Amino acid sequence: MPGTRFCTFDDSLWPLLMVRVVGVASPPQFEEYLEESASFYRRRQPYVIVSDLLQVGMLPAELRRRQVEWTTLHDGLIRESLLGNAFIINTPIFRLGLNVLFHLSPPTWPYVVVPRMEPALAWAVVRLEEAGLREHAERVRRHFGLRP
Repeated sequence: MPGTRFCTFDDSLWPLLMVRVVGVASPPQFEEYLEESASFYRRRQPYVIVSDLLQVGMLPAELRRRQVEWTTLHDGLIRESLLGNAFIINTPIFRLGLNVLFHLSPPTWPYVVVPRMEPALAWAVVRLEEAGLREHAERVRRHFGLRP
């Protein structure tokens, strides 16, 4: 796909999934993002997401509606595997956008909104530990140099 990729996924520390979003997606890019997201749910394994939205653009209403529709469609898979999502957002306008999205479709999973990566990772590690995935939590902690 030409140009900058809208979203990258890093599952190298699975069951931690790192998602980084840059700019605003075109409708085809957004569909690609949704399909790739679904592939992680289809693993049917518990995991936690850290979503780096520091460079995200505001989604147009059409794509926000599509996100709500997609989330509703995949709710069963999401409930089965998603331990939580830590959103990294440091601007009020994007916090507002996320709040609007969650108002339209309240999440069925735990989440937190933080301004920096470190508290997002710390929260994700706790979610992994609470799910009994202590070895994975410790691996993530060591990888990022987080304190116990």
